Amino acid sequence: MDYFEVLEVEKSASQDEIKKAYRRLASKFHPDRNKSDDAVERFQKIQESYNVISDPKKRKIYIEQEYTEVMNPKSFTKSYWNRVLNT
Repeated sequence: MDYFEVLEVEKSASQDEIKKAYRRLASKFHPDRNKSDDAVERFQKIQESYNVISDPKKRKIYIEQEYTEVMNPKSFTKSYWNRVLNT
């Protein structure tokens, strides 16, 4: 899942742009307002995406992880997992 795609923002989006996109999508897909079958799932993905890319540390790790997976998926090291899990 691409968190930037879920929130419909560019990877270079500012914190303000991310917050605006989150509020717009969360309002649109909130289960109390949207009765479609996939509203709960979409809302949860929006929440998860926002939690990661709105936090500068988590965002940096997420971008590094995405790049590493594409270039060399077997290159995850013990120190990488320690950083991710201890954030």
